[in-house]
Amino acid sequence: MNAIVPSLLQVEGVGHAFGGVHVLSSVSFNVPHGGLIGLIGPNGSGKTTLFNIICGFVHPLTGRVLFDNRALDRSSNVVQRSRHGLLRTFQTPKVFEHLSVLENVMAGLYKCSRGGVLASMLRMPLARREMLRMQELAEATCNVFGLGSMMQRPAGSLTAGARRNVELARAVVSEPRLLMLDEPSSGLAKEEVGQLREQLARINQSGLAILLVSHDMDLMSMVDRVHVLSSGEIIASGTMAEMHRNPEVQQVYLGL
Repeated sequence: MNAIVPSLLQVEGVGHAFGGVHVLSSVSFNVPHGGLIGLIGPNGSGKTTLFNIICGFVHPLTGRVLFDNRALDRSSNVVQRSRHGLLRTFQTPKVFEHLSVLENVMAGLYKCSRGGVLASMLRMPLARREMLRMQELAEATCNVFGLGSMMQRPAGSLTAGARRNVELARAVVSEPRLLMLDEPSSGLAKEEVGQLREQLARINQSGLAILLVSHDMDLMSMVDRVHVLSSGEIIASGTMAEMHRNPEVQQVYLGL
């Protein structure tokens, strides 16, 4: 008998509307510790709004979100949630184009830096030691993500695939507990998608939970479980194999 894995993220009855138009209605699902969960649905189904609610960009009108059994209310903003280990990426990789790859990855560590801004300005010993520690950790993370030879290059000069790796490295270096990925294969070549798949598998195997939104069926084949969103409601949940056999999913998502 399989042991029940406790939930890291719980979405309970979440609903939202813009200008009186309902975009989410009673959405509920869980992401277990270390799980790899998929979320699919046609354009306009409410996936982005749901992501924004979980991250704290938007607050739900109904329902609630819990992270590690702690309710994320209106006083919990994006920065606070990221400090608790809930991070997301966007469809277009967000990098600081004029900074080096290494500096981009180091940026992921600043929110957990112990030195402080004032100490850094005064170049105090604690700040110098902290900066050295951050640089060493960022360099090691760059090597893990295949960015070792690019660390001194401006991030804006990289390919889309390399930029995505920079974004992933910057997220992972801060040791999050849940990584939310919004269409991570967007704009990538087929070979780059394969490399991304390997990176995500490695990240997940290390124990990091992932919530994945993607139209790429190769990526979605990795997930443990997938939830199908249509017109703001979850219409089906299960394995990807089960979703391919589900007539309602075939109609609203696969176009069959």
